[in-house]
Amino acid sequence: MSYDLMEYKKILEEDIYLLGYQELRYAIFEGEKNNRQEYQVRIEKNEAKFEVYMTADRASVMGKYEFEDVFQAFNQFLNIMQLTVLSNRKRVKDGEPPEYSCPLWDN
Repeated sequence: MSYDLMEYKKILEEDIYLLGYQELRYAIFEGEKNNRQEYQVRIEKNEAKFEVYMTADRASVMGKYEFEDVFQAFNQFLNIMQLTVLSNRKRVKDGEPPEYSCPLWDN
């Protein structure tokens, strides 16, 4: 991982902690095949683009966004995290099972 990616990862992790989202499943520049989980938000660097996507059941890819600007990619990554929290809170409130167990659904 290049120096820039390490700096970017640190910035994004700081944002995740500020938002209190560290309990969510996510991967930041881990490599497309590494540390995959179901229902995980991921950001990867693929050549000149940053890819942001969520995995679904069996860690298949759900909707991939591509950005040239890393900060636009960060914004999409954090938006997906927020939507994950909100949709799972609604599922729990409606008596449906969440995507996975996480203390953030109970707030």
